[in-house]
Amino acid sequence: MSGFSHTHQIRSRAPEHSFPIELSLGQVVTPCASVVRGMVEDGSHRLFEAPLANEVVRLGAKARDYGLLSQNGAADVIRSWMRQVSAQSKADNSGKVILSLFDMSGQWSDPWAEAGYQVYRFDIQDDPELGDVSKFDVEFFKEFFGDFEGAEVYAILAACPCTDFANSGARHFLSKDLDGRTAASIALVHQTMRLVEYYRPAIWAIENPVGRIEKLAGLPPWRLSFNPCDLGEPYTKKTLIWGRFNADLPVAPVFPSDGSKMHKQYGGSSLATKNARSVTPAGFAYAFFLANNAADHPVLEITGKYDRIDHRLLLLAFQHGMDLQDLSELLDDAYYDCDDDTVTELLISRLDDVNHSVVEPTGQMAMVI
Repeated sequence: MSGFSHTHQIRSRAPEHSFPIELSLGQVVTPCASVVRGMVEDGSHRLFEAPLANEVVRLGAKARDYGLLSQNGAADVIRSWMRQVSAQSKADNSGKVILSLFDMSGQWSDPWAEAGYQVYRFDIQDDPELGDVSKFDVEFFKEFFGDFEGAEVYAILAACPCTDFANSGARHFLSKDLDGRTAASIALVHQTMRLVEYYRPAIWAIENPVGRIEKLAGLPPWRLSFNPCDLGEPYTKKTLIWGRFNADLPVAPVFPSDGSKMHKQYGGSSLATKNARSVTPAGFAYAFFLANNAADHPVLEITGKYDRIDHRLLLLAFQHGMDLQDLSELLDDAYYDCDDDTVTELLISRLDDVNHSVVEPTGQMAMVI
């Protein structure tokens, strides 16, 4: 896996600080941002590209348009989402792998497991050996999991530790920056990005409360913002999601009668209270699945497979009746020879065959969808 550097002895016993860091904060932050920019610019993949403006979703705005539900009404909506997930359990999702990192509760990945995906959860608190994300490399997955025996890694979900990033802890930033705790947390984000770069899944997502993770870890701009009250939980905790995924989640809005419950009820510094604050809302977990599963959204698998090609062109091909098998027969030889110009020409030609031109009279591609 290419990319990011890491290593400052730190005294914290928090699991996110177990990664040995020998570099200063500045030595960690600046190179990472440069590496991510370089990967976007060299065109070898589009994993870390910024989302287009029409791909960014503020779920609060969608919730306002939808209108508030009663708590019971929202619970009914979420139960209907759960039934949709259960209905997929008979589908053949077993050939797809979900890697869920920093997943103590298992809640974010629960719907994927219920629908028959192979879900692998990793958290150092659960298993100090297999759950230590800081130790992940290619050999780790080959040795312990046989590299999933060739199964496709469809999604990587990561609820990276937020203690050193969230604005709610800003008064402690200076001390954490100086003693290495922040650098250790950044290293875990970089480790997640290495894993994304290696497996190149159709879906990847990093979750964190509003804070400084994007700036410090070199993430692309966020794609989704939400509060738990947009998804059936009556409290606020503004959360952002970075990555490559469909951000247009369904909603089940309720009034946030509990306010900022997380800090009122779980405001302590113990590991137990940190874990309580970090549990993924069930409504979010099921909504995210419904918006991103392979059975309902086959185009996500297509754009993930042909990662170097403009996803808008692939979307047009899908909308005009081409499925993954059709595209594989048409594109694979050229794509795996890294002849992206030929891939693009083949797609344009096939779209011309169905009377949908994507070329302007000037010769430029018209990508207005």
